[in-house]
Amino acid sequence: MKLKVGDMAYIPSETYVYQHHGKNSSTTQRYEKLTEPKSLLVIGENVSFYEILMFGASWYVSKKDVYRVKKEARNDCQIN
Repeated sequence: MKLKVGDMAYIPSETYVYQHHGKNSSTTQRYEKLTEPKSLLVIGENVSFYEILMFGASWYVSKKDVYRVKKEARNDCQIN
């Protein structure tokens, strides 16, 4: 499953997300472990990670931890 820029990504709880020092840097500046699942906007990608928008900033999440949001209705969503 491949997401593209503009897609909504479902990220389960207990998933780590990372911030890097710069756009082209792979050095981790900060990381967090999600305590609840989130649906977030994909704003970019590289070989192993999707770049997502969270808390008004750019974060990265491993592609293996992300699912596509198919449908949203009344605080419920389906993933594949």
